[in-house]
Amino acid sequence: MDRPLGSARRYAAALLGLAKDPSTAASLADELDRLAAVIASPGARQILDDPRTPAEGRAAAIATAAGGTLSAHIRTLIGMLARRRMLASIPAIAEATRDALNARNGITIARVVTAVEASPAERTRFESQAAVMAGRAVQMSYEVDASLVGGATLRVGDRLVDGSVKGRLSRMRERILSVAG
Repeated sequence: MDRPLGSARRYAAALLGLAKDPSTAASLADELDRLAAVIASPGARQILDDPRTPAEGRAAAIATAAGGTLSAHIRTLIGMLARRRMLASIPAIAEATRDALNARNGITIARVVTAVEASPAERTRFESQAAVMAGRAVQMSYEVDASLVGGATLRVGDRLVDGSVKGRLSRMRERILSVAG
């Protein structure tokens, strides 16, 4: 996902700092994933963006829609984000929490985005390239994004290799504009 992760990483680090053991940390990450799914639903934007709804109402609606029970830490986070009108940042916080938890557990995630579904041979090539970039075994995730036109992007941690047609055209445009002055 391409979300600004600066403050999300700080929230994630603080939240995982409260977790006493690995199972609690995993449980917090799972709860955030549930909340992120709720936030991504179309109707959630109406609640999040409505200035007439008080912060407590927004927090309660999101927590209820997530279903199940939420830990005290997550309820506190939701309340704080609601007061700051930042509930829409929960998906980024969930992603940052998952990334931090994976790093804590020694798991490197590699994300491949292709214009069309990758073949098994291409997947093998991506996996070996990602392992070289990470310096160890990686857990792969694949997405299809037709807006890339062709090619693929490979992200391992903070490193990005953009071999997409969209990326190449963008870089070409930048070069032309810089020469044209």
